[in-house]
Amino acid sequence: MAWTTPRDWTGISNDIVTAAMLNVDVRDNLNVLSTHTHTGAAGQGGASMSGLTLTALATLTFADQSANPDAAGELQRNGNDLLWYGSSVVNLTAADASAGTASLRSLGTTSVKAAAGNHTHTPASEAASEAYGRVTAPDSETTIATLTATPGSATPRSWAIFGAARAEQLANTYTFKLYFNATLLETVTGSTLGAFKDLSGFSAGVAVSAHTVKVTAERTAGSGDYYVQAVVGFREVSG
Repeated sequence: MAWTTPRDWTGISNDIVTAAMLNVDVRDNLNVLSTHTHTGAAGQGGASMSGLTLTALATLTFADQSANPDAAGELQRNGNDLLWYGSSVVNLTAADASAGTASLRSLGTTSVKAAAGNHTHTPASEAASEAYGRVTAPDSETTIATLTATPGSATPRSWAIFGAARAEQLANTYTFKLYFNATLLETVTGSTLGAFKDLSGFSAGVAVSAHTVKVTAERTAGSGDYYVQAVVGFREVSG
């Protein structure tokens, strides 16, 4: 049995409405509606809402369920709050929820607020230190100058790290490296006798624990017992 488009009853004036007419237009169509399978055919409706668009929808009103959603994918109103359930309940209308939870944010500087796009930071110098070293020309990578320090407790803290190295013999060629702990920050190659070669680097969000900065040297050409000098240091900033 299939859906039959009902006749236009306004066209019946002097005719007699028969049982056969009513059976087709009323009884049979109601039977179709009671058993239809959402095929998408006329009168059947569709099983999917994939074609639904909300472009003309001006207001979407949720009935108050007086409870929070409790299953994945549910969007539900509870009083004046609109809540979404993913792996847990998220209040979409609450502001400044705990860090890591999606929510509206007011402007501010705390961990649960959003920073304004025109805010500024004023870095402050918290500490500084440097060390000097001088060793006989190394034929393998050797530490020339090193120091170890621990940042202050305030966060965030960052280190601007610097170094300089110089060979004391014209005939020798060296490679100088600057490290923060085991991380290589910069390399200068082909250095011979002359002015100090500068090295620099930066480490943001330095953890409150002991850290070592150092300058190393390795002779890549030349021979003899000649000296290499180096200085290494850092400036700690916050803000």
